[in-house]
Amino acid sequence: MYRAVLSLCLLTSSSLVWAGDWAQFRGPNGGGVADEKNLPTSWSKTENVKWSVETPGRSVSSPIVLGKKLFVTSASGVRYDKLHVLCYDVETGKQLWRRDLQATGNTGHHPKSSMAAPSPCADATGVYCLFATADLVAFDLDGNLKWYRSLAGDYPAIANQVGMASSPVLAGGKLIVPMDTAGDSFLAALDTKDGRNLWKLDRPREINWVTPTIREAQGKTEIVFLGKTGAYAYSADDGKVIWSVKGEAGAIASPLVFGNEVLLPFRNDIVCVKPANGEAPEVWKSAKLVSSAATPLLYEGKLYSISRAGLLVCADPKTGKEIWSERLKRGTYWASPVAADGKIFAFNDEGTCTVIAAGGEKAEIISTNDIGSELMGTPAIANGSIILRTVNGIYCIAKR
Repeated sequence: MYRAVLSLCLLTSSSLVWAGDWAQFRGPNGGGVADEKNLPTSWSKTENVKWSVETPGRSVSSPIVLGKKLFVTSASGVRYDKLHVLCYDVETGKQLWRRDLQATGNTGHHPKSSMAAPSPCADATGVYCLFATADLVAFDLDGNLKWYRSLAGDYPAIANQVGMASSPVLAGGKLIVPMDTAGDSFLAALDTKDGRNLWKLDRPREINWVTPTIREAQGKTEIVFLGKTGAYAYSADDGKVIWSVKGEAGAIASPLVFGNEVLLPFRNDIVCVKPANGEAPEVWKSAKLVSSAATPLLYEGKLYSISRAGLLVCADPKTGKEIWSERLKRGTYWASPVAADGKIFAFNDEGTCTVIAAGGEKAEIISTNDIGSELMGTPAIANGSIILRTVNGIYCIAKR
């Protein structure tokens, strides 16, 4: 059963949809790569900052961009039980609308996290926001409420004392909601029009922070999802398992689809498989590419993986063989690396970004940039800018 929303303040604005969006966690196809050009390679709190704003509370989720609108989530209050969805003009930083909700689920979480940990996703039908409290809300692009569900109210056995972080994604016209917890665990496809379940399948009762990846193959839309027992590809039509691989999810890193192959970041190694006809035979395996938090990146013919401690490894995606490795600036790397304009951007949690030239046979560090603000969420690249989501603000980085 789903619930109608209780009470929310509603304002309006207008929107169109353009190409070149970054409309979900890690952008187009969850790949972390944009087609943008002429991006800056140096910045600070003032240099090459097109605009910046403060946001309420704390957020570790990623920003998304659709057309000329930027969407972020946040959580505030002593218990982080006040939930916020905010929309900005990506060109000017002007706030277009803000919607506030009261959490209905548990607010327990790791000190580094927040109730705004899952990243939103959007398309022409609206913006869809899941919070770590299991509150799920949908607005149209002008901020008008479409529907709301308290998943903790619908499924009271949902339990996660350290916080949720798996993000929803859109697939086959459905909203895919991952909910792996120590209690009720499931993967569900919801109708984007009203939030009702189209299908729902039980998952192992284990905490998991992985975001699903969408794969189009053999005329079918697959949802590739890692967990404690392995990787599973579910049909977006009905949730049935198409193929699976045994293994254990590392922590947060998502699967990566490239061509006919899928990269599965397990806890102790990364496995490349080539699914077809219900099977997923192994192509190669590498322990050197284990990433833990950051999802690997495929760009300009090379595969890049960064460990939580900041060891960046470049490998051949055909074999998994290491080409080079480089120790980046000290810090913890929670955000996934992103790429555009022939460069890779890798951020640690102190807000320091190392810019690396892509495609080379050896490591080439271009610059190191520091905004001096804690950053946990993976940046977005859109509209000629790099959008940095710090825990309490937004920086739009562009050449000035």
